[in-house]
Amino acid sequence: MKKLRKILLPTLGVLLAAALFALSAVLAVKIYNDHKRAKEFEALPAAVLHGYDAPAIDYGAEALQYFVYDLTDDEYVSICGRQKVIYPASTTKLLTALVALEYLAPDEVVTAGDEADFIEYGSSIAYIQKDMQLSVEMLIEGMLLPSGNDAAYVLAAAAGRKIAGSDNIDSKQAVGFFVDEMNVFAKKNGLCGSNFVTPDGYCGSEHYSTLEDMMLISKMASENEIIRKYAAMESDYVTYASGETNTWKNTNECLDPASKYYNEHITGLKTGSLDEYNNFIAIYESGGKEYLIGVFGLEEKGQRFADVNTISAKLQ
Repeated sequence: MKKLRKILLPTLGVLLAAALFALSAVLAVKIYNDHKRAKEFEALPAAVLHGYDAPAIDYGAEALQYFVYDLTDDEYVSICGRQKVIYPASTTKLLTALVALEYLAPDEVVTAGDEADFIEYGSSIAYIQKDMQLSVEMLIEGMLLPSGNDAAYVLAAAAGRKIAGSDNIDSKQAVGFFVDEMNVFAKKNGLCGSNFVTPDGYCGSEHYSTLEDMMLISKMASENEIIRKYAAMESDYVTYASGETNTWKNTNECLDPASKYYNEHITGLKTGSLDEYNNFIAIYESGGKEYLIGVFGLEEKGQRFADVNTISAKLQ
């Protein structure tokens, strides 16, 4: 009996330690995921303001936070609600595309890894799975048309390994390097009130920005030929480098001739949604001029398109 006890006790100790370690790992993952998921969206004061001189013009839109920027004359027309933080959601993908193109060639082919599974439940997707191959340009299209969170993570992991200088790091590490670079890139380009936590924008209150910062991101995106090309497409039939085919439809209803929100003068740019917090940044062309219009924090998805149409009608 004593011999049996001597054998069993150490074994039970090892098993108990292993069980406790596994439990702690599960709890750590749960805490991390709970922290990462969308939280209650409070109207927090903006961290830093740029100090641009622009009036808060009432266009009759429902959005309490919006900007109108004249791209042609390079000046603000209006900023409303600038004293509050905004939650960019999938408009973050404009920044993701810009950063990725700093490190990856458009025609470079990327093989999706397990990062394609990092997306949160309820995410918009481009139907990209592990081992599928797509070019960098097609991944950007997958972010801009169907607003694929899977495309954002695959692109982030590929660029993250380039940033780290190693192909051997795992997907989580690679995405981490990329997100760090998103914040470095933001600061280098004049953003001073933002913090980015994920490449897809599906996150809670720790992933935030300001109207001025999102205008700067949108302006840079509007100057990029690849982003402009795909942001203007209503839909596209695509063939992945690995042979799979798909039809991607743009989440921007202002581009859809069958939609009640269709506007022939809108040529992009990006939507964003988090539960009842909906955004839209548009490029509007009229009278030989281009404008950026960004509306944020609307409860109804369709209202963001209605608001942009309301604002743009008063710019004619």
